[in-house]
Amino acid sequence: MTDLARYQQACDAFIRTVRHIRPQQWSNPGLGVWDVRALVGHTSRAIITVIEYLALDEPETVSIDSSADYYGQIYLTYTNPEAIALRGFDAGRALGDDPVAHVTALRDAAIDAIGRQHPDRLVSLGGMGIPLHEYLRTRVFELVVHTLDIARATGQEAAIPPLLVEEAASLAAGIAALRGDGEQVLLALTGRTPLPPGFSVV
Repeated sequence: MTDLARYQQACDAFIRTVRHIRPQQWSNPGLGVWDVRALVGHTSRAIITVIEYLALDEPETVSIDSSADYYGQIYLTYTNPEAIALRGFDAGRALGDDPVAHVTALRDAAIDAIGRQHPDRLVSLGGMGIPLHEYLRTRVFELVVHTLDIARATGQEAAIPPLLVEEAASLAAGIAALRGDGEQVLLALTGRTPLPPGFSVV
């Protein structure tokens, strides 16, 4: 399966889940400080950022080699949780009265933008370059994890293709290893010891 196909499948799973949110659920608790609307808005940024970043000038060199490096080094160093939370609320308001139509249009624009890139395209993240296929892995990860969050918050079964779940889980394990938590995660996955409360790789 191509990177574009995986990304489109992740987008489609997200849109299917949004379609089944009931009107009264949009103001329900979503994740952390977000209600369901803000959580969906934040998740939509895994599509918005593809559109926005592919419109930037291409960097000349690779600064971030892999999706695990993005999370294990760049994401944890440069992200601001408060700013992320605010962007989620802003993106939630931008969903408007027809969130399904809004995120579907975003998906179509992102798929079109990806399809027009050359195979070795680099994506600029604050001037740092990451290969497009590795950046798309981070977007699939975000879409898969947050689609699960949305489903949990709205009482749904998330219909995410198993291959995407496998890849997201593999990336999460890779991030843990880069952070020095790989052994702890491996022991938990093999039933040796539980993870501590609140443990997260992102």
